Amino acid sequence: MNIDVLIFGAHPDDVEWAIGGTALLLRENGVSFVLVDMTNGEMGSRGTVEERRVEAARAAKFLGATARENLNLPDCGLIDSPENRCLVASAVRRHRPKIVLAPLWEDRHPDHAAAGLIVRNAQLYCVLKNLDDPSPPHQPAAFLFYPIHKLRQPSFIVDTSAVFARKIELLRIFDSQFADRVGDFLFRLESRDRYLGSLIGARHGEALVIESPLRLSGLDRVLSLAR
Repeated sequence: MNIDVLIFGAHPDDVEWAIGGTALLLRENGVSFVLVDMTNGEMGSRGTVEERRVEAARAAKFLGATARENLNLPDCGLIDSPENRCLVASAVRRHRPKIVLAPLWEDRHPDHAAAGLIVRNAQLYCVLKNLDDPSPPHQPAAFLFYPIHKLRQPSFIVDTSAVFARKIELLRIFDSQFADRVGDFLFRLESRDRYLGSLIGARHGEALVIESPLRLSGLDRVLSLAR
């Protein structure tokens, strides 16, 4: 199955919290994407695995994702290993995306950092011809990383002003995680997204970081970013 974007998160709700607005914009622009959660969040203090699974499915439907999968790796035990890189590479080879998004490998939560490292280091595994995987090698055009708790200098900021209200609606789906602290988490979320938006003269924004330079065939490609 060929899709446009493959989005990895360490836990159910990570993608929605960090780049939910970006995902909503993908849907609006007819861009296909699949969500891949690495763990079920079973060690979390709030909600059961089943509750989080139901919420994740509802959120995927709200976003218009083509599919949502889970690698079933251990929550609070996520590590960068050859085996886990192979799992990520297998998803990339199977879905054949043009772009891969994943958490930034610098974060105060060890699972977020590990998820980013796994995806970052799985890039080689995606193209190995001798990897024991049923799908052929695949090289996405770009791997982009989204910060969650630690904000580093962004490579890109997506203007999410037009969809911020719907992002809040999206996050309310995760009732098990946010119901008892909705005021606090909304304040922190909007403060972050407003700060990022201010860097580009927008009301709200979400950050993306790219580690390697992108190839441009001409200035017209740069100008398209200003649309």
